[in-house]
Amino acid sequence: MARILFVTGKGGVGKSTISSATALRISELGYDTLLISTDPAHTLADLFEQRINAEVTGIAERLDAVQVDVVHEVAEHYSELMDFITEVLKARQIDEVVAYEIANFPGVTGAAALLKLLRYLEEGTHDVYVLDMVPSGDALRILYLPFIFSRFSRRFMKLITPFIELGKPISYLTNIPVPSREVVETEIRLLEMLEKIHGYITDHKVTSLRIVMNPDAFSIENAKRTLIQASIYGLNTDLVFINKIFPEELSKGYLSEWYKAQRDYLARCELEFNPIPIKKVRLFSEEVKGKNSLRVLAEEIFGEEDPTKVYHESRPIEILHSERGFEIILKIPGVSKEDLEVERFGDELLIHLTLPTGRSAIILPLPAISYKYSMKKAKIINGELHIYFGEGDE
Repeated sequence: MARILFVTGKGGVGKSTISSATALRISELGYDTLLISTDPAHTLADLFEQRINAEVTGIAERLDAVQVDVVHEVAEHYSELMDFITEVLKARQIDEVVAYEIANFPGVTGAAALLKLLRYLEEGTHDVYVLDMVPSGDALRILYLPFIFSRFSRRFMKLITPFIELGKPISYLTNIPVPSREVVETEIRLLEMLEKIHGYITDHKVTSLRIVMNPDAFSIENAKRTLIQASIYGLNTDLVFINKIFPEELSKGYLSEWYKAQRDYLARCELEFNPIPIKKVRLFSEEVKGKNSLRVLAEEIFGEEDPTKVYHESRPIEILHSERGFEIILKIPGVSKEDLEVERFGDELLIHLTLPTGRSAIILPLPAISYKYSMKKAKIINGELHIYFGEGDE
C-alpha cells in the first residue's frame, strides 16, 4: 500500500526544505518517491536547482517531482463545473471577468490538487507521495474538502439527473441557469473521487500530516491551530519539525536574547505537542540548496530511521459532538485536578498548568462551532482533560 506524507506549516518556516529532504531520504532507502508541490511559489525548482513543472520530472534515482498547476487541472478536467458556476454568477449581474475569478475560488483549485494525487494513487506510479503543501491555513482547507463534499449525497445528484430536460423552462422562470446533464455527471464523478481520497486521508496507516514550525510565538500558535484542525478532520499528525534552531555558538553576542527565547519556546513545545514526536532541526550556516545540502539535512533529521514509518498514531486532541454540544479531550498525562485551571476567552481556551518546573499555560484554539455553546465544566479522567461545552450560560 502506498504511503502519503502531507507536510505543511506557516509560510517561511522551511516546509519545502523539510519536504524535499524527506523525499530525497526516502528515495535513497529504495522507495519510488514522488515529491508533489501545491505551492505556487515553485520553491522545489530552487531547492533542487533544476526546472520542475506540471509534468513528472526526474530528480534522482527513484525520486521524481511535480509542480501541480491547479488552475490548469481545473480547466482541463472540470471546465463544465467552472462554466456553470460562472453562468450562475453572471445571472446575478456579476461581471463575466469577475465571475470567472470568483468561480476559481481556492477550494476548487485545492480539490484539483487532491484529485491529481488520487490519479497517481490509482495508477500506482510510486511507493511514497510527499506533498509540500501551501501554508497551513490554506492546506487544511484543501484537506478538508473531501469532508465537506462527503456531506452531500451522490444519490441526490443522481435523482435530479432525469429532470435536467426541464432545465430551460425552470431557467426561464427563475432567471438562474439550471445545470446541464454534463455538469451533473461531472459533479457526481467529482464527489465519488473526493470520497475515495477521503478514505486515503483518514487512514492513519496510509496518510500522515507533518507540521513544520520555527521556535517563535507566531509559528507555534499557527502549528497548534493546524494540529487541532487536523484532529477535527480525522487526520493523523505523527511528527512535528522545529526548524531553524540557533546553535550554541549564538548563545552570546548580538543574538543571545533570541537564543534564550528559542530555548524557552522549545521547552514549551515539548509540553504542548506531547505525545507527538518532535524533530529539532538546527539553523544551517548557509542556505540549504542542492541535493548534497538536502542529503546532509536529511541525515541530521532522520539518522538511520525510515521517514515513511508512522511515528505516532493517536489524537492528542479529540472533539466529540453530540446533539447538546461537544466535548474536547486533551491528553495531559501526570497532571492532577489541583494542578489545573481552565478559562475561556472568546474562541480560545487558556489552560493553566502547575508543574514541578513552574507554572505554564496552553492556549487552545476552539473550533468554529464553539460560538454556539458555553463551557460547562472540565475534569481529569485517566490522564486526559475533558472539557464540556453545551447550551446556556456558563
